[in-house]
Amino acid sequence: MGTTTLSIILLILQVLLALGNFSIMIFGLYKFMSNPRVNLENRVSALETKLSSIENSLLKGNDKFRDQDDAIKVVLKSVIALIEFEIQYCLTENKQPSDELKKAKTDLNEFLSRR
Repeated sequence: MGTTTLSIILLILQVLLALGNFSIMIFGLYKFMSNPRVNLENRVSALETKLSSIENSLLKGNDKFRDQDDAIKVVLKSVIALIEFEIQYCLTENKQPSDELKKAKTDLNEFLSRR
């Protein structure tokens, strides 16, 4: 009775040891198989953060370009006003404004109307 009981206990321990080894092997396989997915998710998350940062930078850049365009329009309108003033001054002094001055005024007006 002692040897059979001992054999059964050893058999049960061997089965438990085999089950433990099997579960460790399955867990290791799971970790190995899930590791690329986790790495991929981390990379995608990092790229999405970077993309968001780039989009924000582009939007800020677009705002700066709009501000520059507005400033250029103001400067061009000021130049037109100066040209108009020069033309009126020439007319009040009984002088003939140059054709280049008139053409510059026309060109600037056309340019601003296209924008």
